Amino acid sequence: MRTGNSKNTSPLKTIEPTTTLLDEGKFLRILIELPGIAEEKIKIDLEKNTVTILASDTVFQYKKVITIPCEVRFSKKRFSDGVLELTLEKNES
Repeated sequence: MRTGNSKNTSPLKTIEPTTTLLDEGKFLRILIELPGIAEEKIKIDLEKNTVTILASDTVFQYKKVITIPCEVRFSKKRFSDGVLELTLEKNES
């Protein structure tokens, strides 16, 4: 049984952010809209051909899992005006 202040125990509302995936030949670019989120609150996990983005503030949590059609490696990241831009390089096999 829990006692005390229950104000902080309610779960965050999870939102799937608007995402655009662009295939640019040797590279894939992912644009993800994360309005109201500070850059330091963004976590990116890249495993073979899956990218998971998790970002949260005190009210909302953004979560997006993207399956990539090929293996990629991280190339660069940019965050500006609430938009996260990831550039991934396709692995040549």
